[in-house]
Amino acid sequence: MIVQGWKAQPDGRGTLDIISQSLTTIFLCCWSALCLNVPAPTWSRWKCTVQKALMTCMGLIGPEFVFQLALGQWVSARRSVAAFKESGYPDWTMRHAFLADMGGFVFHHPASEDFPLTAKQVHYLVTQGYVEYAAVGLDRKFIDDRNKGDATARFITVCQMLWFSVNCFGRVAQGLAITTIELTTLGFIVCTLGTYFFWARKPMDVINAIALVPNVSLQKILEKAGDEAKEAYYCTPLDFIGRELSPWALYWTYWVNILGKFCSLFRHTSHKIRDDNFLPISSAATFVLFLSQIAYAAIHICGWNIHFPTATERLLWRISSLAIMVSILSYWLVEGFTWRIHPAIKNYIDKRRARVHGKDLEQYSDPDLPQTRYQKFAAKLRNNSNRDDHALDVPLKAILPMCMLGAFYCTSRAYILLEDLLSLRALPATAYQSIDWSGFIPHF
Repeated sequence: MIVQGWKAQPDGRGTLDIISQSLTTIFLCCWSALCLNVPAPTWSRWKCTVQKALMTCMGLIGPEFVFQLALGQWVSARRSVAAFKESGYPDWTMRHAFLADMGGFVFHHPASEDFPLTAKQVHYLVTQGYVEYAAVGLDRKFIDDRNKGDATARFITVCQMLWFSVNCFGRVAQGLAITTIELTTLGFIVCTLGTYFFWARKPMDVINAIALVPNVSLQKILEKAGDEAKEAYYCTPLDFIGRELSPWALYWTYWVNILGKFCSLFRHTSHKIRDDNFLPISSAATFVLFLSQIAYAAIHICGWNIHFPTATERLLWRISSLAIMVSILSYWLVEGFTWRIHPAIKNYIDKRRARVHGKDLEQYSDPDLPQTRYQKFAAKLRNNSNRDDHALDVPLKAILPMCMLGAFYCTSRAYILLEDLLSLRALPATAYQSIDWSGFIPHF
């Protein structure tokens, strides 16, 4: 096979064409598609830019992470619309729900500190009569006016991604070589198109939140809520109103907390809703997420027989692409066992023991008894949050496998991104040939 290194700009396409088109598309997928939550009031423009850069890096490591964020927020918005409609407010739309879940409304009262609200908390305040619906049932034009996203720019971005995909498929159809960086870009496109779909009605780059002033103090709201509101809170005083954490959110927070101990950039503030807040999703949405992850991993495996400069690089690419697929499949196996199979088995065994002994097994676990050294160590291992938030406990049986899978996945992704650039030094000659579009036109 004839190979060659860097190729200057010819009449057709050169190395610079391949790099510029691929990197431009990847940048659009990782940066332009992001719809971040409302920043904290004290954040400067520089801090907002740094936060967006961190989220872009997350998308660069795994675009399916951003896809999962968008999918979870879309599911939450649909649930919010259904809840408001059931409560007699049919004018509450997906745009309202997205704005609420991104911290677009803050609780404001002279007797307490301001804090962001979620869509569930806004619904609670409205249905309990603490806030008038007119304060949150905003006109669509008002919401669109706060949206800094440009529909035309989004349309052009989607067209760019589709045109890039058509070019890649056209090259394959005509037997022309495609590069690994183009194959990687296709993986970004698959996830980003889904992200654009689920974030289509989420406002972009909203800077200032809308203050909601309740007709009673926060203390009275908590007193009326009863025993549920007496528990310690870790995010906001209204945590008792449906604080839901998905298994992936627990794993992700565990990893971020480790990074936060070394770098302040990864420490979160309670004055904004986290941008990497992975919300729970429905069973149907879980299946959609699974398919998108498998499709993303399969695209890299499609490069199994692509030409590489050396046999070692080809072997490492194959190992890395398989490692990504295995990591994804293993994650779902670990999650299924940890959160579904094991609890079901444990519950079955506990019930059988209770019937045999005729006693309530809870009497054997006294929370007032002092913890052993092992129990203290296990508690610290399960939860690495700074404030000992028990809602962030990760089952011991999942910590080791999830940390190993995370390391395998990130290492494999890092090699694939590195190889995308290294392989450009020796590409097949057909990689520089342009597509003959006339070949797709029927001849008579």
